[in-house]
Amino acid sequence: VAFAQNSSDVDQEGNDNSASVTQVGSNTSTVTQGVAGNEGYSNKATVTQNGSSTSDVEQYDGRDGENENNRATVTQDGDGHYSMVKQMDDDNIAEVDQNSGDGNNSDVYQIGSSNFADVDQEGNSNMSDIDQSGDAGNIEPNNEAFVLQQGDWNNSAIVQDNTLNEAWVEQQGYANDASIEQANINPAGGTENYANIFQAGEENEASIVQAGKYPQGSLNLGSYYNEASQTQIGDYNEASVRQEGSGHFALQDQVGDSNWADDFQKG
Repeated sequence: VAFAQNSSDVDQEGNDNSASVTQVGSNTSTVTQGVAGNEGYSNKATVTQNGSSTSDVEQYDGRDGENENNRATVTQDGDGHYSMVKQMDDDNIAEVDQNSGDGNNSDVYQIGSSNFADVDQEGNSNMSDIDQSGDAGNIEPNNEAFVLQQGDWNNSAIVQDNTLNEAWVEQQGYANDASIEQANINPAGGTENYANIFQAGEENEASIVQAGKYPQGSLNLGSYYNEASQTQIGDYNEASVRQEGSGHFALQDQVGDSNWADDFQKG
């Protein structure tokens, strides 16, 4: 008779770190808070698993420094879920909820300070990737990313660089694809950009890029104060927004099937 076995590995280097792991079924959890030479302080990881899934939480600086006050919460209910949370520097928060269905995948990578990521996956085989970097000093929150996936085989990717950017992705249905890139292709980064994508239906594609491909003038400025919102209700729709520069606004709404839209704003 084979019995289900859970596996939990917690490694902590530093002071006042806290890790809580609760497992029911046959799950695997790894928590690393601080490593030799890169200690962690007052970090907290909470992992709850019911079923057969895998969670990996890593909170440490990795650049010969210290990291403090990062928070990671992972909840998995079902089979075949995978969650990776990696947070470097200070005061970052990641919340991942894979609370129904099977085979959902979430990656959260945050470097800098006071970044916030929230991922909620309901369904099967959805994929979410969040990559945020930037240091806003004492301003909280810094970059914010929110992902809600309800359905199957949906894919979301968010990349935010520099400070005070905000991105939202909501997907309902099957095999929708959403991509948001805010200032990651400009060496100067960007600040206070806003992007929102909502998809309901099947095989819709939406992408928002807010960044100057090249530095603007001698000041090497990035992308600032852009706003873009996309709504797709139906099947096989495609929408794209690219904003280079600052102060642009774009709104795209598609209701029906097989619609196509493309906006390019520069200046």
